[in-house]
Amino acid sequence: MDKRAEALENLKLDLTSPRPLAATTISNYVSIASRFLTWLGDRIPPNDKDLRRYFIHQRQQGMKEGSLQIHFAVLQKLCLANKWDWNFTGRDRPEASDQEEAPGFTEEEVIELIKKRDRYSAAECFYLAIATTFFPRRVELAVINKHSIKDNTIYIDTHKKGEKRWHLIPDEIMPYIAAYKVYEHATSSLSAVFHRICQKGLGKDMPGYGWHSFRRTGDTILPICLARAGKPLTYVGIFLRWSPKETGRRILGAAMAGVYTQQKLLSADPFFIDREVLSCHPFLFYWRTPPVVTPVPAPGADAQAQKGG
Repeated sequence: MDKRAEALENLKLDLTSPRPLAATTISNYVSIASRFLTWLGDRIPPNDKDLRRYFIHQRQQGMKEGSLQIHFAVLQKLCLANKWDWNFTGRDRPEASDQEEAPGFTEEEVIELIKKRDRYSAAECFYLAIATTFFPRRVELAVINKHSIKDNTIYIDTHKKGEKRWHLIPDEIMPYIAAYKVYEHATSSLSAVFHRICQKGLGKDMPGYGWHSFRRTGDTILPICLARAGKPLTYVGIFLRWSPKETGRRILGAAMAGVYTQQKLLSADPFFIDREVLSCHPFLFYWRTPPVVTPVPAPGADAQAQKGG
C-alpha cells in the first residue's frame, strides 16, 4: 500500500471508530483529503509550509473562505489520524468574510433571544451569554476552550488587530458559563448553533445574520448606554477590543489619542473598563430576570382546541 492510500485508510479508520460519522460525511472528508494528497504528490508527510501553500493555491483557484473552513477541519483530521504534525490553532482557521457584513439585531430581538433561554441547550446558552455580553466575532467564539475561563474571567483571543483581553464574567451569566464544558469548535459548527438559537428564540431563521450581528448591535447600543450613564465613549472601543488606534480614530478623531487613552486607563486596573461598562450594560438585566417559560403545545393541540371551540 502506498503512502497516499495508507493515509486515507487511517483517516477512514478515525472517522468510523469508535463512533462512525454519517456515510456521506465520511465520503466527503475522504474526497477532500484525497484531493489534497494528489496536490501534495510525493511530499508525504506534509509540513506547515505545504499546508499553507495548499490554502494559498485553493484561494487562487477561487475557493471561498467557507469552503476553506471545511478543508481546514478535514486536513486537521487527516494529519492527526496519521500522527503528522499539525501546528495550527483555531486562530488560523479561515473565516468567511460574510460574517463581517452581517446586519445587527434590534435591541428587542436580542432581549427576546435572552428571555427564551429556557428553550436552549447548555451550549446554546453558553455562546448566547458570551455573544450578548462581550460581543466577540464568530472565530473568537470558536477558539474559546477550558483554558480561556479562569477565576470568573474569560479570555477573548481577538482575531483582528484589536487587543486580546481577559474580561470579568458578570454574575448574571456565570451560571450559564459554568454549566457547559467548553471546547474549541469549527466556525461552521458555531453557525449551526446560531441558527438553532434563532429558530428556538425568534421562531424563524435569520438569513444573512450571524454571530457578528450581536457585535454590530453592541457597537450601536453601548455608546448610547455609556452616554446615558455619563461615561466616556472611548470605553466602547476598549470593551469591544478595537485596536487603540481604531478607538482613537472612531471616537476621538485621532489615532494616537486612542493609544494614550487606553494605556492610561488599563495600566492601573485591567478590569476597570469591564466594571464601568458592565454597570450600564444593556442586556445583563435580562439574564438576571427569570426566562420566559413557553410550553411547546403537544402535537394536534391546536386542532383539538379549534374543534372544542
